[in-house]
Amino acid sequence: MGKSYIPIIDFESCSLAKEECSHEELTRIGKQLVEGFSQVGFVYLKNYGFKDAYIQELNQVTETFFKNPVNEKMRYERQGNSAFGYIEMEKENPTMDPNIPCDYKEAFNINGESFARDNSEWPDDIAPGFSEGILDFMTRSQKLSLRILHALAIGMGLKDEYTFYKYHNKMHTKESYTTAKTLYYPPIVRELKPGQVRHGEHADLGTITLVFQDKVGGLQIKGKDGTFIDATPIEDTVVVNVGDILQYWTNGKLKSTVHRVVAKADERGGKSTRRSLAYFTMANNDALINKPLVYKDESLNVKDGEPISEMTVEEWILGKMKQFWDVTKNDQNTSES
Repeated sequence: MGKSYIPIIDFESCSLAKEECSHEELTRIGKQLVEGFSQVGFVYLKNYGFKDAYIQELNQVTETFFKNPVNEKMRYERQGNSAFGYIEMEKENPTMDPNIPCDYKEAFNINGESFARDNSEWPDDIAPGFSEGILDFMTRSQKLSLRILHALAIGMGLKDEYTFYKYHNKMHTKESYTTAKTLYYPPIVRELKPGQVRHGEHADLGTITLVFQDKVGGLQIKGKDGTFIDATPIEDTVVVNVGDILQYWTNGKLKSTVHRVVAKADERGGKSTRRSLAYFTMANNDALINKPLVYKDESLNVKDGEPISEMTVEEWILGKMKQFWDVTKNDQNTSES
């Protein structure tokens, strides 16, 4: 497998430190993205514009929130199916399997509408700088996502290289489910339930996801043979993976790969605290996920055939969310009985 099963792409020529990058570099990097996303569904980007120190500083701010007493954190609990708010321990089951326990983790979700939220809705009183740090992170991540998608569109040979821009021009509004998530995996102080892990097996729903790991590790992706492979943290890199929507758009050419997070023993044989930040890039709610992309090479275009029923991104997301909530509620009822 060489040094890494997951390809490492040097993004320096299109880094966020640059206002613009050349079409030549976008093409070169885009082709590398296509190859990595086709073969593995995941890539590492290095020299992309953030430094680990920036992520570590933000993790320290969010960890201040997570270290508060539960009753304080619950003041900011996510309400109903909202994409904003605190998610307490063992309240999410991404596997969609009612026989598998909820995850051993806590989280705080922040959606695009959060830019317009009142200060009172943010936990800045118990975690100073939380809202400022997260909103800055989301602004940077949006810019990085769009640059990645621009390179990808060129590398794929789309007839309109701005296709993905147009499909994502409502991010950070109520017209998109684009979401940031700060995740906190506390030390494991008891035996895990049978089948329970830090973050259960799942594939992401959106277009692409940016994952900023700390040094602890635990992220694993499912290989073609069904075994799980470590996505070992690499200094100053971001992990980028394909989501289901991008897999739909490309008729399965780009892979939305199953992944999970497991507990890793630290040097003392215990289980360390793990922190990560994720940015889920979602297309506009009204974008069609089953509308074929149009390529410069007409031989790659989907030929007209039987009409297909249209499905929007919002319909896809809401359908999956309902399934997720139904499974999670059943799991919680079982745990409490």
